[in-house]
Amino acid sequence: MNFYEHTYITTPELSLQEIENIRKKINDILEKNHSKILKEEDWGIRSLAYPINKNTKGKYNNIYIEGNNKVIKEIEQFERYDERVIKFLSIKIKKIPEESSELVKNL
Repeated sequence: MNFYEHTYITTPELSLQEIENIRKKINDILEKNHSKILKEEDWGIRSLAYPINKNTKGKYNNIYIEGNNKVIKEIEQFERYDERVIKFLSIKIKKIPEESSELVKNL
């Protein structure tokens, strides 16, 4: 199994229930592929570097995943076609950081 850092940005006006539905869908994909979330961080609503689909702000979420590249492809496929997700990025990492990121510490 490999470690991945996955960040996704949703539209800022989503309700808590809609955000929970996105998390639930990601968890379903992970369970189906025998993968799991090791760490999750909510970075809050932040300004985007440039407007995306007329949005100037977005709600940032960051998760650390233990899994394989197949699960990452499935998550990205889901997010690519979900209108609530405006951007996402996955990178392979060597290990999961022990401390919280600076973005969480500054909230």
